[in-house]
Amino acid sequence: MDPAARSESVDSVPPLVVRAWRAWHRRGPRYAWHKTLRRTLGRWPGMKRKLLYADPREYWTLRGGLDYFREQEGQEQRTRRAQWMARRIARYRPTSILEIGCGYGKQIRALRANLEAPITGVDFSATQLAMARAYLEGAERVDFALASGGRLPFADKSFDLVMTSAVILHNAPPLAEAIRREIVRVARRFAAHNEDLDVTYNRYGYDTAAWYRDQGINLLEVGPIPSAPYDSQFCVADLWPR
Repeated sequence: MDPAARSESVDSVPPLVVRAWRAWHRRGPRYAWHKTLRRTLGRWPGMKRKLLYADPREYWTLRGGLDYFREQEGQEQRTRRAQWMARRIARYRPTSILEIGCGYGKQIRALRANLEAPITGVDFSATQLAMARAYLEGAERVDFALASGGRLPFADKSFDLVMTSAVILHNAPPLAEAIRREIVRVARRFAAHNEDLDVTYNRYGYDTAAWYRDQGINLLEVGPIPSAPYDSQFCVADLWPR
């Protein structure tokens, strides 16, 4: 980037106090405080986790919304990842899909472009689901439900394929284990995951493929995602027959 352009770009970014005021004006003091902590505690990940991520549901409810949507949609790598996963999942020809932690629906949109099976998205954040309904307005055979992945409101073997994308890794070990157990319970044939291995203030990092191996469940594929070769893990487990 040209130095003059870089200087202009930096100068155009409002000071933190201005951005915090705008956040307070748009969504209230809790959101402004949440955003300020995210921006200022980068050098202290332990404190950041304690102060900001003690309650994951609150974190993702506050994080959800137009700001998060713009941030995610502005990253081409995330779009490539969603499209790659959708193509891989379509190869298994699932007759129905459940995505746990669907967020604003980015992965569901990619799935819908590659297959016609009915898709259900669940998330424990009302703000994320509100964005998903707007983002996927008009999409056919797509439903949403407000629920925690650790306690799904579905009967055993309700979906042909159940998937997560960067969801289990955001949960502490007890809830991460509950989510995995629920996936195995409600899936008929397949479980597909993109769960990175790295650890940050809001990521615990898990080897999902190793968990399935420990349960004696066969893996149909496991490996990194091409657009994110470091610390990424995509795997598909074969849950049929059980």
